[in-house]
Amino acid sequence: MKSSHALLFDLGNVLLPIDLSLTYHAFSRYSNRYSATQIEQITHEEGLWQAYEAGLVDESTFRNSIKARFEMNCSDAAFDQAFNELLLGFHDGLYSFLSDLALNFDLYLLSNTSSIHARVFLANELGPEGQNVFDLFRKVHLSFEMGLIKPNPKIYEQVIHENNLLASQVVFFDDNFSNIESAKILGIQAIHIKDPMRSLEQIKQSILHIC
Repeated sequence: MKSSHALLFDLGNVLLPIDLSLTYHAFSRYSNRYSATQIEQITHEEGLWQAYEAGLVDESTFRNSIKARFEMNCSDAAFDQAFNELLLGFHDGLYSFLSDLALNFDLYLLSNTSSIHARVFLANELGPEGQNVFDLFRKVHLSFEMGLIKPNPKIYEQVIHENNLLASQVVFFDDNFSNIESAKILGIQAIHIKDPMRSLEQIKQSILHIC
């Protein structure tokens, strides 16, 4: 019999290690003006990815706006490759880890992400017979399809409503402290992933103590 708890996972730096600096450096190679450090600073200060990750602008608009903001000279294909540089590849053993958890818990995913990134990470064959790891989740929630991004509490409310869950039943894992704090406001048990390279071990230990 499965636990009454539902496990809700962030993706980047929880199940899939990422390194944003790689994308900033890749963008800088196509920029006529800005360094990687400047691109990172401006991206954060101006929230340049937020509307796209919330699905409020399409891919073409996003590409063109970023190219213009950083005076980048590259094709759309080269832009996408640079934007995807941050994706490092899934943790070793992730499929078996989640497969074991799915025997006892309902698994859900909630990620701030984009359609450009999703085309890459959704196309995986991590299972022993080439299975897609996302088939282990009861529902995969991606921000660009939801019209919302974390840490907006409404995104958690949408997940809870769509899956007929109680907030108190949900155990949420995320590497961003702001996302953790906003989830807790709703009564969700939220765990801050502090070491992305050891996240699976932290998840395992947290489940033993909470569930």
